[in-house]
Amino acid sequence: MKIYLVDFENVKSKGLEGVDKLSETDSVIIFFSENSDTLSFEMHQKVLSSKADIEYFKVSVGGKNALDFQLSTLLGYMVAKETYSHIFVISNDKGFDFLHAFWGGNYIDTPKTHVYRTKTISGAIEYTINEASNQKVRAEAETESEDTDDAQQEAVTRQAVQEKAAEEKSEPSAKRRSSARKVQDFDTTFKGLLKDACDENSYGIVKELFIKSQTKEEFHNSLAKEYKQDGTEIYKAVKSRYIKLKEKLEKELAKAPAPQQEQPADKLDEILAQSCSAENIQRIRRCIENTASKKELYISMVKEFQKKKGCEYYNIIKPHYSEITQKVSES
Repeated sequence: MKIYLVDFENVKSKGLEGVDKLSETDSVIIFFSENSDTLSFEMHQKVLSSKADIEYFKVSVGGKNALDFQLSTLLGYMVAKETYSHIFVISNDKGFDFLHAFWGGNYIDTPKTHVYRTKTISGAIEYTINEASNQKVRAEAETESEDTDDAQQEAVTRQAVQEKAAEEKSEPSAKRRSSARKVQDFDTTFKGLLKDACDENSYGIVKELFIKSQTKEEFHNSLAKEYKQDGTEIYKAVKSRYIKLKEKLEKELAKAPAPQQEQPADKLDEILAQSCSAENIQRIRRCIENTASKKELYISMVKEFQKKKGCEYYNIIKPHYSEITQKVSES
């Protein structure tokens, strides 16, 4: 379902071009005021012939941009209801482009509803067609990329098997200990993909977010929360291999021996074992060793993990600060 919010004060009758091509599942709300309330006879005929549900909304005027504010407010309400797949603002006013940026995930989690501005309803219809075509192309490209990666991986495996067979045939049995080239494990592959997308200190966090995610979208959203716009660049480096990486990780975890239950090494390990990785615990331990007070520790952890994660970890260890610092100093 799609809805078209028409800034009639701005686009006049021309903005309604294409209204007669809409379907029964589409809706149109025409925002007009006493300053602009005249519809051409030709466009009136097209509106009458349209299959879409069409409403007229007369806005209260008296202040600058009154129509814009009321249209934007109604748009936000509709986004929250998640009734429509697309909400199009029909206007020549480029100020409405900020609504697309806002609801596109630059400032908050990306909603299910897609928001976009066009000059006419025809332009919105064309945008939808192009969007569907682009999604199909991207899906095919991702599939092709994954298939290419699989073919390359199989070629490497075949080569490794052939090298091992030749080695065992030519060398004495005492020298048959050298192994053939191995297919890259998950960590090696994952680090290779992230080499140009993030620094070494962020690898542990990105890996943790990847392991916790169930879908590409969930992984993308968690990266956006953690790294804002940089999260999208990290996601792009991994997305084409996401499914294959998940399969590789599951296979490695299935083959790995069950970890032995051990007593936590110290209080810090004990309270953070369920909250973060061993790598991050070591980073927190260094923060504690290099600070002399709770305030300094808080600042250090925010710098190390950024505000959200830094605060989260700090709040966990804060009640145990005295005991932890004593143990660290003893060790």
